[in-house]
Amino acid sequence: MDLIKDFGIYLRFEKNLSKNTIDAYLSDLEDFSAFCDNTPPDTVTRGHIFEFIISHHEKGISNRTIARKISAIKSFYKFLLSTEKIKVNPADFIDSPQYIKKLPGFLSIEEVETLINLDTGSLSDIRDSCIIELLYSSGLRVSELCALKLGNIYFDRGFIRVIGKGSKERLVPIGKRALQKITAYIPLRKEELSGKKNTDILFISRLAKPMSRVAVWNVIKKRARLAYIDKEISPHTLRHSFATHLITRGADLRAVQSMLGHSDISTTQIYTHVSSSLLKSTHKKHHPLETEGE
Repeated sequence: MDLIKDFGIYLRFEKNLSKNTIDAYLSDLEDFSAFCDNTPPDTVTRGHIFEFIISHHEKGISNRTIARKISAIKSFYKFLLSTEKIKVNPADFIDSPQYIKKLPGFLSIEEVETLINLDTGSLSDIRDSCIIELLYSSGLRVSELCALKLGNIYFDRGFIRVIGKGSKERLVPIGKRALQKITAYIPLRKEELSGKKNTDILFISRLAKPMSRVAVWNVIKKRARLAYIDKEISPHTLRHSFATHLITRGADLRAVQSMLGHSDISTTQIYTHVSSSLLKSTHKKHHPLETEGE
């Protein structure tokens, strides 16, 4: 990307940074650009950056490395803003690796239902409802959802075979509702593929090409806007909601770890904090001795 090259020149001649630092920054930015499917910088949002940071956190990348990546992104967008290549800086308010340690946001069950049920019966709406149902039903990462093949869905067993981080495979349960949504989507998908190059990838665009992470992210944002849900929502929010709701209802932490594909239990344990926070607020709101006199 020419803008990244321009930024490299700026770092060298204006900021006088070392070659190693510049190389690291440019590598981080190329990584971020690839993660966003080369989305133009002026359409990148805070949600894209959040997804990028969380994905590295889940890989077990150190906070020091993540801090450098955040610094590279912030410096890049500050440069673009100063050179009037963008009008709004999406990296504002993203300050440090502590950002990713905040409790992840999640939706209520009612909000998830609303997102799923905004369906007019069109091909794209049926597909989008299917996407949301599946993200919430199985807690998939958006990259895993985009790579999911029709042949990896075991309808009779109620499982899907997921290719996760580091090409690790895992079997994840899938709910009956999600399977029903997929069953309804398949004939429409087949019709969309008629006369075009065939693919085993489950979710396809109107051009019959596999959907990208950014396309799925846009689906979620569109549904949230239509549902008047005033929260920062991304595909990861549905993954967070999946884990939070399971643990809140007593699911075993190891089982949730397995379903999420976390290599380290400590990554899954953040949901116990979310669950505890949720239970505490529920207790305060509904316990009769807590609500007396209000």
